[in-house]
Amino acid sequence: MPDAREWIEDPRVVDLLEERMDHKDYLIFRELNENGRLSDTELAERVGLSRSAARRRRKRLQEEGILEIFALLVFKQADYTYAEVQITYAVSASQEQIDQFIQKLLDDGLVYEVAECMGTHDLMLRVWESSLSEINAHVRELLHDNDIAESYSVVPITNSYKMFHRDFSTESSDD
Repeated sequence: MPDAREWIEDPRVVDLLEERMDHKDYLIFRELNENGRLSDTELAERVGLSRSAARRRRKRLQEEGILEIFALLVFKQADYTYAEVQITYAVSASQEQIDQFIQKLLDDGLVYEVAECMGTHDLMLRVWESSLSEINAHVRELLHDNDIAESYSVVPITNSYKMFHRDFSTESSDD
């Protein structure tokens, strides 16, 4: 295994990754994270493997569920507004009601992330819309007339500097 500084700047990341991936697997992730449309031939050239080895490793990572290639809508570049919604469940909510509520959120096209939390809030959503007032209206609609959410707060996101290991701190023409 190469020295951590040769392939990842943060040794804490190396410690976590070495449990499931090796150096070449991480390089494959990093290249596909920058451009998920790379051919196996281009990927192989960038990570120093044969085309068949790069393809085999990529497929294994995908089959194991470690790597997923997807498109990312950069809300800031597209001039959309997005926010985090922090929800606290009502004490009286049953697990079945919570599961149904989460499924409703998963089915909503304007909700792009649903995550359970520990601490003050039980659930965190990320939503997007054309404006903050539209986000507020949509969140009210989602949470209206349900016995699940005891309270919630909407936190508008004004800027994203890093998301999914992508740097959004500078304007880029290919985002």
